[in-house]
Amino acid sequence: MLITALLLSLQRRPGRRSMRAVPRDAKTGCASIPPGIDGEQVLADARRRFVRLQAAWDARDLSLLRSLTTPDLFEDLAHVLAACSGEASTRTDVISLHAELLGLEEIGPAWLASVEFSGLIRESADAGAVPFRELWMLAADKHAEPAWRLARQQALL
Repeated sequence: MLITALLLSLQRRPGRRSMRAVPRDAKTGCASIPPGIDGEQVLADARRRFVRLQAAWDARDLSLLRSLTTPDLFEDLAHVLAACSGEASTRTDVISLHAELLGLEEIGPAWLASVEFSGLIRESADAGAVPFRELWMLAADKHAEPAWRLARQQALL
């Protein structure tokens, strides 16, 4: 499963980046969304990418994984898939999926969206659904039509 594999494979790369946090709304505490970015569209895209990434992982579809992730993360995922090449493919059903946009930051020429996902997934037809909670960092080029790609993931449950 993608969630478990990411936990085992992701490591922070050294180096500091210049980050500027997007201000939070004083009334709601939610991240203020900069002009030109539609927060609801970011969340809708994030939900679609969550399901597509899970399916790509289950199918071991490197082409689709490459298109949905940043180059650094794709490299990590490709190594994990290569290490488990003899294992049978899996199918993970996303039973329910909730997404919340926690923040949006500028990092050089990119936007970085922090999205918390939660819900229920089933990893096999014989098993019941289990809850999950994750934080995903999605990156998009500021100077192009946002095409959000998974940059990092962290399980919270």
